[in-house]
Amino acid sequence: MNGPFAATLYGRDLHAAGVPVQARFVGNRLQIDGDAVLEVAADQIRVDTGGFDHDRVYLGWDTPAGRLSITPVDAAARATLLGTAPALLDAALRRHVRGNRRARARWIVLGGITAGMILLLASLWWTYGAVVSWAADHVPTDVEAKLGAATLAELKKGGKLIEQGPAVDAVREIGTKLTQGSRYRYHWAVLDEPSINAFAAPGGQVVVHRGLIAAAKTPEELAGVLAHEVQHIEQRHTLKSMINGLGVATLATVVLGDVSAMAGVLAYQVGTLRYSRDLEAEADRLGLDALVRAKIAPDGMAHFFRTLEKEAPQMPIALLSSHPATGARIDAIEAGIAARPKQHYEPLAIDWPAVQASVSKDSDPKP
Repeated sequence: MNGPFAATLYGRDLHAAGVPVQARFVGNRLQIDGDAVLEVAADQIRVDTGGFDHDRVYLGWDTPAGRLSITPVDAAARATLLGTAPALLDAALRRHVRGNRRARARWIVLGGITAGMILLLASLWWTYGAVVSWAADHVPTDVEAKLGAATLAELKKGGKLIEQGPAVDAVREIGTKLTQGSRYRYHWAVLDEPSINAFAAPGGQVVVHRGLIAAAKTPEELAGVLAHEVQHIEQRHTLKSMINGLGVATLATVVLGDVSAMAGVLAYQVGTLRYSRDLEAEADRLGLDALVRAKIAPDGMAHFFRTLEKEAPQMPIALLSSHPATGARIDAIEAGIAARPKQHYEPLAIDWPAVQASVSKDSDPKP
């Protein structure tokens, strides 16, 4: 029996972030110890590579319940895997090592060139923030759309993305009203998560947690959140925040137009992005403008955030960590509504109880 190595197990019915396990080779079989013990013959395993610079090795195999795969958690675990794998996997693992070396060399050169360009621009005129804005503004919309599509595709692998049904229909109906005339082609989805959250990916991808739909008291409150998220896309806040967070790696990716290598990182980052106070204020202000243009009552935005502010201790609200709804911010939203001309808004013709019923589960916290 060979020594174990720490790994992460991925599968359709597992958490999107994977499950930590211990793995070892016993003869020509891979044994995985976690919540349950799994075994798979080496001749059933396929070796794949992944990661931004192709430095991750994945061992994957098919089961009646779907495909499973593991990857070592760090360099030490990968070394143990390479040193203990049976001869059946040796040729495939050697190809991984050779490919990894070539990929590292290529990305080192490209990263150096890109970093040099950024440093040159910064030394001439701009601060880092201005460089990020400049870079985002010069990303073609088709590349931006690829970033968003790759992010959504990665989320689909978790098996929790809902793309049809009453909740998705409601999000799409409201979102379409808010995005008339946009340069982007929007895609609307609901994530099967009970937390109260919503996020935007570049190029027109908007995802709403079912927990947010369950917490919103009216479709106008959902519209307020969607209007805010749409403006993060329209003003390229999401793209700028990604570039700011991932730096040269993202710039190199968008320059090459190869977004597949970044999909996993982007999928994780997009749901946890934190925007600056100025960007949040801009998304609020322009979101209110979008609601008025769409003839949707704008006070839904203020009502929803005010409710969350009051009930935050009792509810799992991820939205407040990524988009802090401070009292001052809510006051600014309400002041922005009061400053606009008074007019009558027809209620959105959406069967809200039916929409909420389609996403409710007995085990969820009650708003």
